[in-house]
Amino acid sequence: MRVYLACFDIEDDKNRRKLSELLLTYGDRVQYSVFEISVKDKDDLERLRQKCTQYAEENDSVRFYWLNRESRQQSHDVWGNPIASFPAALVL
Repeated sequence: MRVYLACFDIEDDKNRRKLSELLLTYGDRVQYSVFEISVKDKDDLERLRQKCTQYAEENDSVRFYWLNRESRQQSHDVWGNPIASFPAALVL
């Protein structure tokens, strides 16, 4: 399982809502346009990326930042609480 931080800046309200709904099927919203998502592998990420292009126009931005195990262990909020802590296994 690979964990990513997905963030976007989408101008069109309808596209922004649709992209948010799509990303919610992969993970959790952590801020209005920032999500912590998990995918099985790079191919799964590529399929998601292709789906996202339906909602992004030329001047929009959709980005994925890989949160590897080390970066997740070192991540925290302003109060020192750990963030991006996904379980070791998911049962689907």
